[in-house]
Amino acid sequence: MIRLLVAILVLGVACAATAERRAGDAARDDSGAPQASVPPAAAASIAARGILDRARPAMIQIKGFFGTNTAEAFHGSGFAVARGGVFVTNWHVVSDAVLYPEKYRLEYRTPTGATGRVLVRAIDIRHDLALVEAQGLDPSPLTLRPNVAIKGERAYSVGFPLDVGLTITEGVSNGRVEDSFEPRVHYSGALNPGMSGGPGFDAAGGVIGINVSGYRASQLVAFLVPADRAVALLARSEKSALDPMRARSEVASQLRAHSEALLTALGPKLPTQNHQGYELPAKPAAFVECHAGGDPTPDQPVHIEHVSCDAKSTLYLGRDLQAGGLSFQHQIMSTPSLDAWRFAYRMQNAKTPHGSFGAPRQLAPFACKQRNLDLNGFAANAMVCLRAYRKLDGVYDLNVLVVSKNASKQGSVSSLSLTGVAPDQALTFARVYLEAIRWKP
Repeated sequence: MIRLLVAILVLGVACAATAERRAGDAARDDSGAPQASVPPAAAASIAARGILDRARPAMIQIKGFFGTNTAEAFHGSGFAVARGGVFVTNWHVVSDAVLYPEKYRLEYRTPTGATGRVLVRAIDIRHDLALVEAQGLDPSPLTLRPNVAIKGERAYSVGFPLDVGLTITEGVSNGRVEDSFEPRVHYSGALNPGMSGGPGFDAAGGVIGINVSGYRASQLVAFLVPADRAVALLARSEKSALDPMRARSEVASQLRAHSEALLTALGPKLPTQNHQGYELPAKPAAFVECHAGGDPTPDQPVHIEHVSCDAKSTLYLGRDLQAGGLSFQHQIMSTPSLDAWRFAYRMQNAKTPHGSFGAPRQLAPFACKQRNLDLNGFAANAMVCLRAYRKLDGVYDLNVLVVSKNASKQGSVSSLSLTGVAPDQALTFARVYLEAIRWKP
């Protein structure tokens, strides 16, 4: 028995040695030299170094300065997209200098330390892009690739985060964002403040997008503007700097066009959902996000169901102003125990319209009209409010508030907010919203 065990042991050692020799032979090429295998993580790092080396000569850090200060007020990133010192960045990086040219100036700094003046040539607020000219620079441009990397492909982002110099991050492209009004590429990688306006690359080194934003409350959820939007902006840009006197008019025009496209996408009629007999506007499009809920606690004097919907369409205009958004909310209320007077009081407290925020220096006060209406089978009180933008001609905000008056033990409060829209478009949509509300017990 012992001899048998020894024989088995010897045979096992011999087999192991043979397998080891074969593995060694497989790791050699035809010349007999051993071949080193590259771990996947190391291979990815090698690719990242290559992309960073390619991007470095085309990169600039864009800095904004307030007045004559030498300390920066803000900074972002940019990269060359055409000869002659033409760079692309984000609109939100340069917006202060465009809207307040007498207060801010723009300068660049290259990775090698060269500095100079930056002029804004063209803007696209709908896609958060701007073309700028870096005076005294003429690097070879990076290649813009209109095709978005498919989900699962490796991707990279380059920029100047915080104040730590030129940086690259590795991640994964998750393709175009579904249910988004304006096109975005979902990048599962780190995008930190200061990287805005930098390039996003695919694994082949082509630029698939421009860094635009990241969710600070989430891990590795970031977005790029697709590169084809930069191609379109480059095609229609002018050879000279954007006239400061024309800049605000351009912002207003693009904002109105954005809101018109938004309302057109919603269509001439809103879908509805029945809530305890009240037919109220429901999710009108894929890019509108809706949530519903209520308080499940028993024995409440008033039972309230909440529904809120928000279109993912808001645009950044400046540090204290956003517009181009649409939202609405409903509160459906009922009481098992309160008398009519007390329930009416609770309804009154619930009818504060939402969407009335905004900096007074940017927005005029609301002007409102209120009247009692017969809304398709039930009595209601409706209030429609408009307010103008002080520095953007022909741009308004709309608020609509509708409070039911058809029952003493139940009711609904519905409000609509539409920002950054032409007044005729706002009032037309207010009519569409009111026509969608009806009583169907």
